[in-house]
Amino acid sequence: MKRIRISVLSLFMLANVSAPAESGFNFVLHTVNTQAQNDKVKIKKEDLPEAAKKTLGGDSFKGWAIVRVYKVGNEEFEVELRKGSAFQTIQFDKDGKLK
Repeated sequence: MKRIRISVLSLFMLANVSAPAESGFNFVLHTVNTQAQNDKVKIKKEDLPEAAKKTLGGDSFKGWAIVRVYKVGNEEFEVELRKGSAFQTIQFDKDGKLK
């Protein structure tokens, strides 16, 4: 009985894999623009602009710990924060304004 189930399952999987090729579907590999990823550079939290540090020191982020800091492009920053088991990622401009 076990062999029959495995055989039926194998035939079903084979039919599903070969069906798109027989029905004329064309598979296209899409490339993803990684420009933003390439411009994202890890930095030290001490390298954040003073305005961003001031915002992070406010009541809104009390209890949140900085995990990682990135510079994105020329004038934006991304900060990963953790509070217990919760995580969040925020973005700042060079003036410390949230994006």
